[in-house]
Parts: sequence; C-alpha cells; structure tokens
Amino acid sequence: MHRPIATMPYHTYNLGVSILSDLQHFIARNGLIPAGSRVIVGVSGGPDSLALLHALLQLAAVPDWHLHAAYLHHGLRPEADEEARFVAAVATAWGLGCTIERADVRRIAQQPGISLEEAARQARYAFLAQVARRLGAKTVAVGHHADDQVETVLMHLLRGSGLAGLRGMMPKTPLRTLHLSALPPDQRPETLDIQLVRPWLQTSRAQILDYCRQNELQPRYDATNADTTFFRNRLRHEIIPHLRQINPRLTTVFGHTALALQGDYQALEEQRQALWHEWAHAQAHTVHFPLAAFRSLAPGDQRALLRRAIAHLRPQLRNINWQHSEGLIILLQSHPGRRSGGPYPLVAGLEAWLTADSLHISESGQMPVAAPQIARSHSVPLPGTLELGHGWRLQAQQVQWSASPHPPWRQQPSPACVWLPLSIPTPLMVRPRQSGDRIVPLGLDGSKAITDLMTELKLPPPARAGWPLLVDAGGRILWLVGYRASEHGRLPDTATTAWQICLHGPVHHGCG
Repeated sequence: MHRPIATMPYHTYNLGVSILSDLQHFIARNGLIPAGSRVIVGVSGGPDSLALLHALLQLAAVPDWHLHAAYLHHGLRPEADEEARFVAAVATAWGLGCTIERADVRRIAQQPGISLEEAARQARYAFLAQVARRLGAKTVAVGHHADDQVETVLMHLLRGSGLAGLRGMMPKTPLRTLHLSALPPDQRPETLDIQLVRPWLQTSRAQILDYCRQNELQPRYDATNADTTFFRNRLRHEIIPHLRQINPRLTTVFGHTALALQGDYQALEEQRQALWHEWAHAQAHTVHFPLAAFRSLAPGDQRALLRRAIAHLRPQLRNINWQHSEGLIILLQSHPGRRSGGPYPLVAGLEAWLTADSLHISESGQMPVAAPQIARSHSVPLPGTLELGHGWRLQAQQVQWSASPHPPWRQQPSPACVWLPLSIPTPLMVRPRQSGDRIVPLGLDGSKAITDLMTELKLPPPARAGWPLLVDAGGRILWLVGYRASEHGRLPDTATTAWQICLHGPVHHGCG
C-alpha cells in the first residue's frame, strides 16, 4: 500500500497559491459554499477529489467550513477496498470525519435502460445526499473540472440535446434536480435544500495534477477510467485528443461556450417560465394549453413548454430527447387548422390530444378532461349560462347589429360559437350522441351521420359518446358543439338580431 502523503504536516506543503486563489474566487463568485457551512466532499481517492478535499481544507479556516469526506464503494472493482482504506486514512490524518458505505451497483443496473455508468451515478449522488442529511449539511462538493465539462458537452451534443444539455454542468445545482429513478423509493433521499457544487469547474485536469505534484499528494487511479467501452472514456481517450490537435485551447473554448450558453439558457428560462405561468394548466396527472395560444408561439418555445409538461408529469425522467416533442410540433405545423385528434404518443407512457381548442398532455389511455362531456340532456337558458362540468359552459345571449352586407357572424366566424335566428323552435337542449343521429352541415345540401362527422373532425374517440349536441324543440341537430353548425340554424341574410351561443372552456391558470 502506498504511504498516504496526507500524514505530512500542512506547513510542509506547497499550497499552489495561484490555483487556491482562483478556486477561492470561483467559489465566492458563484456563491458555492456559504460561510460556516458543513460540506460533504465526495472523495474517490483519485486526483480530482483528493486535490479538492486538500484545497478546500487550505481555504476552510476563514469562512469556517467544516469538511467531511464521503466514499462510496460501488462493489465493482477489487481495488476499491484499498481505495476506501486510503480515503479513511487521509481523512484521519487531516483531522476530518469520513463516511464509507457500499452499494450494489450491478443490481441497480439490471433495470431496463439503466447502464452501469448511470447506476453508479445515481447510487453515488443518493449516498452523498444521505450523508449530508444525516450530518445536517446543505452542501455536497464533487471534483468535476473543466475537462469533465468538455466531455459532458460533447456527450450531450453527440446524443442530441437542446440548450439545457449544451450548457454542460453548472457550478451549483440543487440535488433535487438530479434524477434518481433507478433507485428503490426507500433509497431516494430527501434532497430539497441540498446543493451540489463543483468548485473545480473552471480548473483543468492538468492544473489539478500539477497541484497534486506540488503538494506531494498520492492519489489512486481507477483503472476503469481507461476502459473505452464506456462512452465518456472513449471521448476522453480517443476523440478529444484529436480535437485538441485542431485547437489546443479546447478546454478553454468549451468552458467559455458553456458559460455563454448558461447565460442564454437562464434568459430563455425566465421567458419560458412566464409562458408556463400564463398558458399552462397543470394538475397531478394532466397538463393542457389553449391551442391557439400554443400555435402562436415560436417552435423553440413550443418545445420548451412540451418538455416542461413532460417533466411535470414524469419528474424522474432524466433525458427528454428531441424526438419526444418534435413529432407533435411537426403535426401542428403541418395541420394549422386541426383542432382535435389523438392520441399522439410522446414518451414514458404519455400522449397528447387535441380537444376543443386545447392541447392536452396526459397518461396513455386516459380520457382528457379538457373536453366538454355530458351524460344526459340539459336545457339551454335563453339568455343565460349552462354549466357542463369541468369548467366547460355554454353562454347564450341575444345580439343585434345594423343592417350590413357583412354582418358580424360572417366577419367573425368561429366554430366555438353558433348564431341562431330568434325564431328557432325552443326550448333548446344539449344532449349526448344517440344512435342514428345525423346533421346537415352548414354549407352542404345533404345530411351526414354525426359519427362520420366526428371521425372527419378527428374528435378524440373516448370523448365522442359524451360530446354535447345542440338541438331545437323538434329534435333537429343545430350544432356539433364547438365544431360544426347546421343548415337548420342558418340566419337569413337580412337578419339584424340573433341568439349567440358560445362554448367556453376551463380558465387556464399557470401553476409554476
């Protein structure tokens, strides 16, 4: 076993003043570790984490930081036993507390879609959060550095990513935003107020290795870091060296790019958060948007709102890819007049519906509540309001206008409203579909089965049986509510007054 250089007294160290000064400024500028903090430092025994523990210890006195080392044995490599003993010896020599635990990472990785790398990542963050919770710490520090940032941005770029992925790792991230869905529920710690910080994020691997040499640190090296069957290792050992031949300043360039994108992302997020609050109606199992408002947004904003809706309904889903939203966006662009239809599959058991001027995201196979539904007949008050349930209502009023070749019902046609002559036989009723129902659509000579019209208009199949139909006192269908009026309710060209009946949906309130 190598002699842990950690047993040497502090005053014999070359403290790497320049690196420590840069580290101190980076921590202060990004607000990573408040004064008086208890800090859990994830230590693997490798150069990045060992140097981080050492450097933070040199800076800890003035801000009164209280450091605690934490090592997780993944159960994957025999040499991890020696690494755990090494970390414990270092912590003891430096007068620090230390927690060492073991996780069955292979068992976690047996789940579909969970790689060994991902299982190890989730187990490691859960362990660090559990240690922080037990010790009352609100800060967890890890050794990610500037070259790790290059690898992260490239991984996201090659796998396909939006701005969120291309901005790379952040200096400070709430642990609650890390997805730990591969772990059993009882192993997912409460992380509400714990921050994950990356103090080395502006420091290169070469600088960290130099710091280790200057201070005679003797880190352990994980042999699996050379295994190019892992995606990140292939980038590190095969792809990035070629890129450095093109641009030796690759680490600096990627760091600046990630920083710029982080700023852009923050500005866009503020705008999109405002859009979410304005247009999204989000509940535990559903999210819906007013369709006209959603169509009016730029495609980038549409993607962002869809991704946010998916994240709201599937908070443990780590990667929401381009294709998960793009199919629906292309459909809306290709069919600008479509107001109903579905289901359109998204991801992870979610699907989209278009129903009565709403875009609805819900669990697969569930009837969207964003659709007017009735189970029996109701009389429509003239004038007045009829509540249909779930926030839907019909509102009837008498309107009048001056004689004109262009009356308002022609100037402002809307499938959400119907205009009827005052002489229409009353009482008016709304009722569900019945066997044999037919309508004479406005502008056509012949009749059509309501079932066929619903199919043509792509009303969601689960919603068709309870969709309201407006009928007059003689039972004639005047309106497939919200979609198509009938010739039986046509206004004469000379009319200057009418009943106007409009369908109104749920009021959309953002929920953050």
